[in-house]
This record gives sequence, structure tokens and C-alpha cells, in this order.
Amino acid sequence: MQGRTIQQILITVGLTLCNITDGFIFGQMSGMLDALTRDDASVKLTVGEISLIAAIINVTCICGFAVVGVATEIFGRRRAISIITSPVILCWIVVYFVEDKTTLLLTRVLVGVSYGGILIISKVSIGEYITPKKRSLYVNVIASGGQLMGTTLGHLLSLAMNWRNVALIGLVPTALSCILPFFWVESPSWLASKGRYEECERAFRALHVLDEDSEKELRLLIALEKRKESVVNVDRSYMAPIKKIIKASRQKYFWKVILLSIIINVYRIAAGRVLFSTLALSIFRDFTGYSNLWGITLLVDGLGIFGALNSCILVSVFNKLRTLIFVFGSLGNFILMFLSGVCYFTENKSEDNTIVWVKASLLALYFLFVNSGAYPVLETLLSEIYPLEAKTFCIFIVGAIAGVLQFLTIKSAPEMFKNIGYDGTFFLFSVIIFMCIAYLWKFMPETKGETLQDIEMFFKADYLPSEEHKEDTVCDSMINKEFMPSVDFKQEDK
Repeated sequence: MQGRTIQQILITVGLTLCNITDGFIFGQMSGMLDALTRDDASVKLTVGEISLIAAIINVTCICGFAVVGVATEIFGRRRAISIITSPVILCWIVVYFVEDKTTLLLTRVLVGVSYGGILIISKVSIGEYITPKKRSLYVNVIASGGQLMGTTLGHLLSLAMNWRNVALIGLVPTALSCILPFFWVESPSWLASKGRYEECERAFRALHVLDEDSEKELRLLIALEKRKESVVNVDRSYMAPIKKIIKASRQKYFWKVILLSIIINVYRIAAGRVLFSTLALSIFRDFTGYSNLWGITLLVDGLGIFGALNSCILVSVFNKLRTLIFVFGSLGNFILMFLSGVCYFTENKSEDNTIVWVKASLLALYFLFVNSGAYPVLETLLSEIYPLEAKTFCIFIVGAIAGVLQFLTIKSAPEMFKNIGYDGTFFLFSVIIFMCIAYLWKFMPETKGETLQDIEMFFKADYLPSEEHKEDTVCDSMINKEFMPSVDFKQEDK
């Protein structure tokens, strides 16, 4: 029992620090970019170069998807986290000493690779290490809450000190997130996918309370992987992963997952979390001027974090994630459209202190709603829906598309703000979001409380079995002595 608790704490803290690091990257960059636009900037940059530095991380993150795919395939989940996080440590040190724009741009390229890898592997790890009943809660606290805390910390520190010193502070969460995975057990799902079933059992026992539900989850996990092996005749060559991908890509369910994932990422991009994290201080300055930056930053980022924490309660209250995203996503989007209208009709009153705080309050309220409902559901889905045999390939394909779209959004954002204004930009984003909500309402599966294997079976068979029929339709059809020997779950943990 004590060993299991220690493992759960180490994994939770480690994954949270990974996401704090990801958020801190954008928080520090927001302060850095705002400082570099000033006349007395220590590194001279044009407007185009600043927008490139802001956006390039979202393209180089595609390389991170590829790197993490290879690293997880070879080294497993926990070692891959340490490998993909370590370059960020070097980048923080280089940023502190940087004197020219070329070196600064190169740090963004390298940070982008690590950011993309951390972003994906942390969600995958949450899905594989955490039990189905707690997965949504952990995604909200670790992925959403962790990133927002890192971003807010970066924003506030950038207001209090030089951006170079903020970079040095980033060494702390990054180094810890690199070290802690060495003390984890390996992911049971990864071990099962490699045919290492005894190690999978031991890792699963180290992470989960052994009751009837966890027994069924483990038996289903191993049975499903053994069934896949029996179909492909157990190929352990270097070509085996490619053969699995080719086999999966010929199936209809594979492309259903890909399309759903793309829509989810389009929603995430249009909802603006990364955009505001990257350009927050510049946007707040346009809204308020320098005099109110501290107050606006605390208000918007503070309510964003509160929304992420509030989602933990909402996920428990709402029986269906579909309802949660529809209600809170729609409410948040109506607020965004209202903010667009306020920006349009008060364009000539931008210096009015009352108008300033009305716009800031609406923006904060918007992030409260989307962080309470929309983002938690989207992040949860991205940690659950990829089939195990093609998980890394799906992550790379979807991540590449999302990375390019996010790059184009941030790169073009300054021009959009200039040409169509904040009102036009917010209205455009709200239209895209409503289209995504409509698609998700029709095609999104209800995954709350379901195992990863049940979700995989949904995409392959177009259904999720009800609780009373789940054992008949899934477990009984796959768990038998041919695929898995009996396991004694009653044995006490040592």
C-alpha cells in the first residue's frame, strides 16, 4: 500500500511539473516578447521577427511529436519524458545569456521540439497511468491546471523582473520533471504492447488497488494485446510497428479517430489558450496600457486557473462529458461574441477605465467558462481516443496538422489584430468554435469512466457497451485462457 501511494505521488507530481514547464515556456515568452518590442530592448528585432519567434515553437513541436513517438516506442513512457525534457534545461541557460536574434530563434526551435514532446507524452501518460474513474479529474488538475499555473507564473514573474531572470527560474520545474520519472514504474499499457505481460502485471499492481474493476481492466488490457499478437503472428522486428500502423490505417475506425482529433485541436486553437499565453502581456497592454497590467493579468490568469480547478467538480457533477462541453463551451463562446461586440462599439473609447475593465472582465469570464468545461473535456479525449497499436502515428499526424494550424494562427495574429481588430478576430474564432461544438455533439463518444480498451472497441465497433452488458460483449469475448492465464488478484501487496 505504501509503495503504491509513493508511486502515485511521484507520477502525479512529475506529470504536473511537466505541464507547469510547458505553461512556463509560454508565460516567460510572453514577457520576453513584450520586452523585445520596446526601443531599449537588449536584442533588436523587427515586428516580423518577433511574430516568428512567437509562432515558430508551434511548428518545431511537430518534430517533438516525431521524437517522442520514436523515444516512447524504444525507451517507454518514463524514460522518454526525461529525454524530451532535458533540452529545455539547456535552453533556459542559453536564453539567460543570449545576445543575438539567431541564437534566440534557435532556442525557440529546440524548446518547440521539447514542448511538443512533453505536451503529447504527458497526456498519453495520464491516460495510461491513471484509473478510468479518476482520469478526467487528473487531466483537469495535471494537464489543464498545471499548464495554466506555469503560464500565470511566467506572466507574473515577467512583470516583476527581467525576462532573462525568469528563464533561470524555469530551470526548477524543468529539472524536477526530468529527474522524477526515473523513480516511476513503466506504463502497464506500453509493457503490454511490447508483449512483456509479467512486467505489465507487476507495474499494474504497483499503481492500482486490486479490486474487481482493476482486475477486469488488467485482464482486458493483456487479452486485447494478445489478441492483436495472435492476428499478426508476433513480429518483433523493427518493421513491426510500421506493419501495425499500415494494418490500422486500412481500417475505418482509424480515420474516424484522426478526424475527431483534428476537430478537437481546431477547437483548442480557436479557443485561444496558446495564443493568449504567448501574446498575453502584449494583448493586455493593448487593452489597458501599462498601468493596469498587474491587475488584468491576475484577473484573467487567476480566473483561468480557477476554471481549471472548478472543472474537477463539474466533471463529477455532470454524468456526461458531452453535456459539459456543450453547456460550458457554448456559454463561453457567447461571452466571446459579446466581447467582440463590446470591442467593436467601444473602439474609440479604449482609454476609458470602465471600458478597459469591462473588456478585461469579459475576457476573464470567457476563460473561466472554457477552462471549466471545454478544455478539460478536449484534453481528456486526447488522452484516451488513440488506439494503442497506432498511438504514436496518430499523435504525429494529428500533432503535425495542429502544429501548423497553431503556427499560422499565432504568426498571423498581430496582422489580424491590426487589420480586422480584436472584435473581428474574436468573432471569427467564435464562429469556428460553434462549428466544432456541433461536430463534437454529433460524433464525440461518451468516454467518462470507460477504460482505454472500451474506448478503442467503440471506434472499432461503433458502440460502448453498457455496464450490464460490458462483460458479455467485451471481456467474455476476449479474456480466456487462450490469451491470458489466470491471475491471482487477491494476493496482498508486499
